[in-house]
Amino acid sequence: MSFNHKTLIVYLDGDYRRFKTVADIYKKFKDGDAHILITSFNDNNQLRGKIDLLNDNYDFIDESHILTEYYSTSTYNNAIEIEEILKKINYGHIIIVTSQYHIYRTRLIFKDRFKNDSRFKFIGVNHHTTMVECISEIIKLGLYLMKNYKFFTKDNLLYNKSKYRSLSRLTYQ
Repeated sequence: MSFNHKTLIVYLDGDYRRFKTVADIYKKFKDGDAHILITSFNDNNQLRGKIDLLNDNYDFIDESHILTEYYSTSTYNNAIEIEEILKKINYGHIIIVTSQYHIYRTRLIFKDRFKNDSRFKFIGVNHHTTMVECISEIIKLGLYLMKNYKFFTKDNLLYNKSKYRSLSRLTYQ
């Protein structure tokens, strides 16, 4: 399926406050020109249980334009899953929305995975960042730079061999 003239806005899981930025970006597009991908939309996702957040505050978003991906367990896994999705559904532009403190590592991971693909744009949402978030990000960045990014994958499995790879990766809400 090809959406060469459409944009995929990716909400990287981690902080539900990022979703407001995703919705604001979506609102700027003409009807049907953008879709939203919510990553890691499993039971631990902060948007889960807040479906009212999607329905009440963001009722301008067409539910058929919301795609969900369930199985990522890290930013590295997000890149792998998005790569698999883009093999099936081609978008002309991809906007990755994450937290400001997380944007540097996100860019590194996506740059490595997608070889500087010009379709990608990164937006960092600035919000109150805790000391724990900053320290965690520094540790994760160090591990990524040492090529130990699989340390944070689910159950310490090599992701390519994970049981989650065989399950459907793209689902409409």
